[in-house]
Amino acid sequence: MEREKVVYFLTGLKRFTFKTLVVVAVASSICFIFFRDILRILLLAADIKVYYFAIQEVFFSSIELAIYSGVFFSFPLIVFLLWHEFRGVTGLRPYESCLFIVSSVALFYVGSIFCYNIVLRSGIKFLLGYEGNNLKAMISVERFISFSSAMIFAFGITFEMPVALLALNKKGMLKAQTLTKKRRYAILVITIAAAVITPTPDVYNMMLLAVPAYMLYEIGILLMKMNERKDRSRG
Repeated sequence: MEREKVVYFLTGLKRFTFKTLVVVAVASSICFIFFRDILRILLLAADIKVYYFAIQEVFFSSIELAIYSGVFFSFPLIVFLLWHEFRGVTGLRPYESCLFIVSSVALFYVGSIFCYNIVLRSGIKFLLGYEGNNLKAMISVERFISFSSAMIFAFGITFEMPVALLALNKKGMLKAQTLTKKRRYAILVITIAAAVITPTPDVYNMMLLAVPAYMLYEIGILLMKMNERKDRSRG
């Protein structure tokens, strides 16, 4: 039985990986055509100018941004493919599956948009505050794309916390009581993670991630308690 589960998981993972690569490749190819427009949207949030310091830098940067954008825009389909391949072991009802897909996608984009509209501009403004008469920033387009894309994805993934906690709870791998007892440690971990992820050392920008992350942690606990209560009523 265990061997069958392992084979089922590995086979599903293989199919999921292949389909995801195809989807991302197609989406990235389309995004490559609109590279300049996507870069312009990113620069609007940062309100800066970028430069290139090597002949090939713009070309490779356009590929990098196209891949990031391809993953970003195809995220709903990636989540659907993940559910489709492993729906047999999730134990979710149809409406629960729908809620899982919708909430996962919505939380990812909420986190990404929050980063784009608030954190990215605030963080870059802080870092450029060191400029002076004899010190001017000339930001590489490649560095800017890597920095801003990593930030947006970090916030998008962080906002998936309630869904991840609920999924672990439904599989019996995590209890709400455990997270409630470990709340102080969770605060510490969230604070450290926020300090690492955010681009600046100031408390303000760190709290822009730490506070929403902790709120999502509490929402996750609440959802887990509701799920456990529902399971007890069924039993």
